[in-house]
Amino acid sequence: MHFSNQSDGSGYEAIIVREGGMRKPFTVDSFTMVEKEKGISRASRNLELNGMAVFNFSVTEVPKNITEFFSLTGTNPDYYDYFVMHQANLLMNETIRKKLKFPPEKVPYSISKYGNTSSASIPLTIISELREKVSGNVSWLLSGFGVGLSWATVSLKTTGLVCPEIIEI
Repeated sequence: MHFSNQSDGSGYEAIIVREGGMRKPFTVDSFTMVEKEKGISRASRNLELNGMAVFNFSVTEVPKNITEFFSLTGTNPDYYDYFVMHQANLLMNETIRKKLKFPPEKVPYSISKYGNTSSASIPLTIISELREKVSGNVSWLLSGFGVGLSWATVSLKTTGLVCPEIIEI
């Protein structure tokens, strides 16, 4: 396995919940809805997302990280059977895929079935989209990115991977 982990704390406000953690526990005021902009109200316990900042970060830093990862590991897109990334937004993911020149058949998506499942998106995509295809030797490139802002890439090989069926309740 090879890993590359990065973080840029200066982007912490791009995806944030302002109250409800250890630094600022919930109070009665945490539930008060406040109009932030015309037509947009939220309480300080709600998630705030600056979509454009997250999109721009993702389509810039993730491909750069993976390209550097290729150099460090002496690999390229042809080396990997599958490239599975966090699935927050199809446009974002397709932009990353195209920048890295990964062929579509090597980049499965589950976002149309399940939406943005946060940190579960990579294993969920493997199980839902590749379950029947990964019992042999498989070379993977996995990429997660988001809160922080942070991003990470890992390459690994599996042999005889057994994926359970998804049980939806």
